[in-house]
Amino acid sequence: MIKTEQLAKVIETDGSSATVEASRSTMCEGCESRDCGGACTVGDLFSHGRTMRTRADNAIGAKTGDLVEISTPTGTVMSHAFLVFILPLILSVGAYFLARALTGSGKTAIISMGAGLVVSLAVVLIAEAAAKRRRPDVAIVKIIREAEENERQDGEGGDG
Repeated sequence: MIKTEQLAKVIETDGSSATVEASRSTMCEGCESRDCGGACTVGDLFSHGRTMRTRADNAIGAKTGDLVEISTPTGTVMSHAFLVFILPLILSVGAYFLARALTGSGKTAIISMGAGLVVSLAVVLIAEAAAKRRRPDVAIVKIIREAEENERQDGEGGDG
């Protein structure tokens, strides 16, 4: 199984999961394109500026402040991309053409297109809520540098 891997810092731990934060430049290292210089729309949408936070499975016992490697199955990344980008397109365009064929009205078709977007937004929000309740798809697979080392390097001018 192909996986997307990147570096992240553990922000907090909670039992067998942890909240991790990855920089956009680290997120982009796994990108096939890499020619946007980190300024792509996907990075802007999901990184909330320069960083992205997510829950991760912490079976290896990483601690707050640790620099870790996280991994996400590519299938998971692709299914989330489909849900966020392709499904709204399919629902809105499908609703437009269906309404246009049934009513013959352009105005009704445009309203139906908007309704398709609203339905797709509802599906995304429901899927996001369900994802928060289940086990994280992201997993911490390796501790790169422990918190104590990060603090020492920060004190020496490191970027930790």
